[in-house]
Amino acid sequence: MDPELAALASSAATALVTAWATDAWTGLKQQLGRLIGRDDDHQTATVAADLVTTQTELAAADATGDLDRLAQVEQAWRDRLRLFLSENPAAGAELQLILDDFERARSYGAARGRDHLEVHHNTFHGPVQLKGVQNNHG
Repeated sequence: MDPELAALASSAATALVTAWATDAWTGLKQQLGRLIGRDDDHQTATVAADLVTTQTELAAADATGDLDRLAQVEQAWRDRLRLFLSENPAAGAELQLILDDFERARSYGAARGRDHLEVHHNTFHGPVQLKGVQNNHG
């Protein structure tokens, strides 16, 4: 296998394990489902179901502190993605775009913190309580 594709599969598996408990999970799950499903509705649904199972496994492993299980899940996805990329090397470019989107979302989330609320041009009829710094513009 091309070492660049192998590294890409490894990065994607790591991103998957990293994302399971974040806001980025839904987008990553949908994008990977479409990519691996290759426009086949049945296969896309199968991948989506596998990703739901993966999220459940990761949550259980995280709750019990089972680092070995976390590593096993990551390795299983690494192997699956390597196989997929070896059969579909052209999909590497699309997988890279998915990872780029994930990294942008993750870095944006880290830069802004976990809580973020923007309100523009609204009128409130009653008490409103927000946490954080309030900036009133125009």
